Amino acid sequence: MKGVILSGGKGSRLSPITDNYPKQLIPILGKPILAHCLDYMASAGIKDIAIIVGPDKGPTIEEEIKPYCKGLNVEFIYQDEPKGLAHAVGLARNFTKNEDFIVLLGDNLFDKRLSDLIERFYRTQADSLILLKDVTHPYNFGVVKFDECGKALKLVEKPKEFVSNYAIVGVYLFNQKIYQAIDMIEPSQRGELEITDAIALQVEQKQNIQTQILDSYWFDTGTREGLLDANCRMLLAENKQANLAENITESNIFGKVNIGKESFIDRSNLMGPIYIGKNVRITNSTIGPYTSIGDNCIIENAEIQSSIIMENTKVLESQSISSLVFKNTLMQKENMNISKLIMKPSEIKLFASVKPQYLNSNNHAA
Repeated sequence: MKGVILSGGKGSRLSPITDNYPKQLIPILGKPILAHCLDYMASAGIKDIAIIVGPDKGPTIEEEIKPYCKGLNVEFIYQDEPKGLAHAVGLARNFTKNEDFIVLLGDNLFDKRLSDLIERFYRTQADSLILLKDVTHPYNFGVVKFDECGKALKLVEKPKEFVSNYAIVGVYLFNQKIYQAIDMIEPSQRGELEITDAIALQVEQKQNIQTQILDSYWFDTGTREGLLDANCRMLLAENKQANLAENITESNIFGKVNIGKESFIDRSNLMGPIYIGKNVRITNSTIGPYTSIGDNCIIENAEIQSSIIMENTKVLESQSISSLVFKNTLMQKENMNISKLIMKPSEIKLFASVKPQYLNSNNHAA
């Protein structure tokens, strides 16, 4: 079985950070979301993987994800225009050849072993298998309605009226028949080829469509809330704990805390679960809980909780940050750039000055 990861979306819901930066590269626990997807594949024994990317952000994804591709055979396929998930899957036809394959959305995180799904796919001789999650707001997703026997009866993409609470969460297993279905569907009202429509056609054709309901966490990280929730949940689920800090002085550590090499902690309180990357300097600050801090950050006289602070960021004299802060950003009392955070100004408990400043003019904060 081969793997396909769809990473061509624009990430408009995370604008302005994702205007020029791929959402799939935003880190959770110090690792890009896309790298977690590669880990899911590798853990299931899948080594041959195609990543579908868009023309604008594809080169950035290629460059930054390479360190996480060791031991894998990764091919990048470009989708010239955003024509829908089914169109993106169709681009993998020459890559998958005659083999079955698993498809992941490159901005989704979940708690399910792919090997279990693969075993069921082959055991049931499925043509397609899709992972579902019972959600409270199904109108933003493709959903599945079941008949009285528990078989998939109907699939609808982002229904306007209630159909079902079971949302398709972006994990699909296919054999080659999916390509025939993709070739037969028409663009939706939004002008895209929907993978939901292709699977719905398979249902109509009485093909063997299997479903698996996920009973653990799943996050669509395409929103600020999804990102921060995923960061919180994965910090809680992280079993590894390591303190590799260079020096810790006059500080208190509570709970599960991971600290990278060459980091210094001075006169600070660290309240787990938190992740701190390499070469981080934290002074006279309170960090956590539910916070991930990237490599090479400097934090002084600040309070940070429930946040993702990306690499090479300075946070100085800042009061109560709870959000996503883009890499290479300077935040300080006299120079607080509220627009760097993916929050409405009314939601941010920070100092009021909004004059922007960047550590690296080649990178833009959001």
